Amino acid sequence: MGASLRLLQEVDDTYRRALVGGPFYPLAWTILAIYGGAFAHHPALSWVMLAVFVGFWLQRWLRRPPAFADDTHALRWLRGHWILVIATTSLWGALMGWAVFDPDLAGGRNAGLLSTLGLATAFAHTFGMRLGFATLGIATLYLPALVLILPRADLRADALVMLVYLVYVMLSLLRSHADYQRRLDLDQQLREQRDLFQRQSRIDALTELANRRHFADRMAQATAHARATGEPLALLVLDLDHFKAINDTHGHSAGDACLVAFARRLAEDFDGDGALASRLGGEEFGVLLEGQGEAQALARAEAFRVACLQRPIDLGGAIPPVSVSIGVATYDAVRHGEGDGLFRAADRAVYAAKSAGRNRVCNDAARAA
Repeated sequence: MGASLRLLQEVDDTYRRALVGGPFYPLAWTILAIYGGAFAHHPALSWVMLAVFVGFWLQRWLRRPPAFADDTHALRWLRGHWILVIATTSLWGALMGWAVFDPDLAGGRNAGLLSTLGLATAFAHTFGMRLGFATLGIATLYLPALVLILPRADLRADALVMLVYLVYVMLSLLRSHADYQRRLDLDQQLREQRDLFQRQSRIDALTELANRRHFADRMAQATAHARATGEPLALLVLDLDHFKAINDTHGHSAGDACLVAFARRLAEDFDGDGALASRLGGEEFGVLLEGQGEAQALARAEAFRVACLQRPIDLGGAIPPVSVSIGVATYDAVRHGEGDGLFRAADRAVYAAKSAGRNRVCNDAARAA
């Protein structure tokens, strides 16, 4: 079935946004380590930390979202990517704690604190998708340095600035989260409207069967497939008998109710098995039977005609039992060519059925013979 479109959008946004922030962590650490003397005092550890940051960045790029079977798999990938992002922020927070605690790194402390503010701001604006994960990311990024400088009188001003700025960062995160959710809502509404318009372009508004345009497109595809493969294809054209009298006697509302009830019956009897039922216009309907030959099409048409008499459409007794005339045509590439040829053949057959007295099935193959 696949994951929901809303969740897939979040997955894609998380992947792409994580790529943007990935390279700034090794860059910020390189600046801190150079000016703080970390490469001189602790070269092995400094290079290892740089390699880990680069590794996290590469993992963000390599963990491309696959085709998800469902929401559960998509959420599992999303949690894994967030763990990778938070691992990066946690490492930065730990290194900033080290820079504050270790006097050997004092030269790079200001650069580190500025980087922390910048990274936290970017994080709040970029990762507003999941509020809980984003809050955890900012906390692991920001709080270690803040907690360590708060008790120090020589860094009290820095601590106050960080506290004030933390309020701004969290407000920015809340706004980013709200904006992102609104965007997802808007995208979902646009998708639903697009799907509705597409459905309306294919569905008859009254009966909710396929409309003539959709039916013609499907028939063109089906005839092309039958011509290429030799598989059987049949078409039924159905016309309600004396329908004009129903409209004239009982009114158009009764006529519409009759059409809706008949369409429901048609959809029930020709559901699945490569069948497509359609309202072609007025009281005329069509059924395309892919993979079904002449004998099967005639049998199904006759069974439906009889069922309409044995189980009349119930409209509260206002309308007498409605009979139907049915024309049947089976596709022949030589005789019919394209889909229009098949339709004309079935239309001739239903006309013959009505001319012969209505309430009957007529086969165009017999007429053509």
